[in-house]
Amino acid sequence: MNKEVIKKKLKKLSVLFVDDETLVTDTMKEILPMLFDKTYYAIDGYEGLEKYMNNLPDVVITDLSMPHLDGLSMIRQIKKVNQETKIICISGHNEQRSIADCKALNCGYIVKPINSRILFEVLDDVLKTSN
Repeated sequence: MNKEVIKKKLKKLSVLFVDDETLVTDTMKEILPMLFDKTYYAIDGYEGLEKYMNNLPDVVITDLSMPHLDGLSMIRQIKKVNQETKIICISGHNEQRSIADCKALNCGYIVKPINSRILFEVLDDVLKTSN
């Protein structure tokens, strides 16, 4: 799928971005509103879960290592609410165990730093598995 087709599909969707790193979140606050119809942000898994329940976004992009409630625990809670929610895991570490855990939960995986080419590839994969 080409980038323009992906952008057109994303503009109909909402996204929740969850990360405790201010620099990463600030960067995504510049990028995600250009791609998605609605954007929501959270700084940890608890806030992410609350924002998910209040807004039911189509896509969740979450860091795995966060204080209070880690990304995988949050993902498991989200999947109990809606197994079809599209989720992308991000991590500063390329750990095989983390990748395996994300894949087992039917999630995409990106190693930080996030670059646009990789983001679009993973979003393309996410969209292919949606209706």
